[in-house]
Amino acid sequence: MTTKHHPPLTLAPVLPLDVSSSVAAAFDGARLTQARRLAGWTKKELATKIDVTPAAVGQYEAGAIRPRPEQVRRLAEALGLPSAFFTAGRPHAALDTAAVHFRSLRSTPARERERALAFTERLWEFTHALEEYVRLPAVDLPGWDGGETVPDLPTDPTLAARALRTRWSLGDGPIPHLVRLLESRGMVVAVLPYINSDSRRLDAFSTSRLPRPVIVLNDERDDVYRHRFSCAHELGHLLLHGEAHPGDVQHERQADAFAAEFLTPAHAVAPHLPVRVDFTALGRLQQTWGVSLDSLLVRCRELGLHSDAASSRAWKRLKALRAQGLLPLTPVRSFPGEVPVLLERAVELVQRKGVTTKQLAEGLRWPQQAVLDLLNQADPRPALELIEERR
Repeated sequence: MTTKHHPPLTLAPVLPLDVSSSVAAAFDGARLTQARRLAGWTKKELATKIDVTPAAVGQYEAGAIRPRPEQVRRLAEALGLPSAFFTAGRPHAALDTAAVHFRSLRSTPARERERALAFTERLWEFTHALEEYVRLPAVDLPGWDGGETVPDLPTDPTLAARALRTRWSLGDGPIPHLVRLLESRGMVVAVLPYINSDSRRLDAFSTSRLPRPVIVLNDERDDVYRHRFSCAHELGHLLLHGEAHPGDVQHERQADAFAAEFLTPAHAVAPHLPVRVDFTALGRLQQTWGVSLDSLLVRCRELGLHSDAASSRAWKRLKALRAQGLLPLTPVRSFPGEVPVLLERAVELVQRKGVTTKQLAEGLRWPQQAVLDLLNQADPRPALELIEERR
């Protein structure tokens, strides 16, 4: 990652605090849609907070009418954004469900999918802002061309995984740092913040419809082995499926097959898999190859090492071991190579050029905390705690 040579830094001017009148005149309804979705609110819920009708919110978002200055102020306060956020004229990524590889449309509430879309839009906008000052790794994804993917590898997922390993000179052994590998190939990998119980139901997802391919993982699923398989699964979607068909069973199976072969090439891992179910041996392989016991059991069955009956007994035993707390999850942060750092490192380079996170936020028309949240950084200010006085 290297820095560009730029003329003297010029950030967008900081607008005065009370800009509601000018914002109302240049109001961008798409910005309101993004902010509302990111908050996880319906139009009705937002309308209640700003004392208008849901129909009015819909008209604001559609651009049919513009909110009055007082309504702009209420929107900004309710959504925790500066009024200037709602102005038109800045780069804006617009995604819909059909542009994203979601695992399932039935298991996840619509508002969680919309929050995920808004998060990814904001992620791209931040990446775009950083690329004004830092040259990120070039995208090296076969068949990808600036927001479109035309499959350039075999359509069979197993053959595609082998071809990609060859293309990237990975050999046949374990891939020690998968997230870092994807970031080094120009992909943006991020973690979707957990905000409520429905967040647990949203699995990893990806899109190739932006100027950089994006993979988003779920913060709630804090297990490094599932984390790695999800990354490989989404990589399979990006390579094999130029058109997203959310929830398509065949696409999901193909992405799983790609991930299994990419992480554990059959001809390389097969000689080490136990012919009889042996969780001690499988545990050693888990640590060597960086895949879950579940994945290894599936591999044993796929490669004909375990019968249906043996496989069924193994799954029951695995479930029992977990129920007894004997197989605790392995946190992702125990493995630095699996924690996304691309944007954080880019910000460090930008800061060396004299640009602060506060200035980045002002240029984006975001609150500073939104930048820190995207980087998964805590607010640097000390927290004030008040203890209720007893009488």
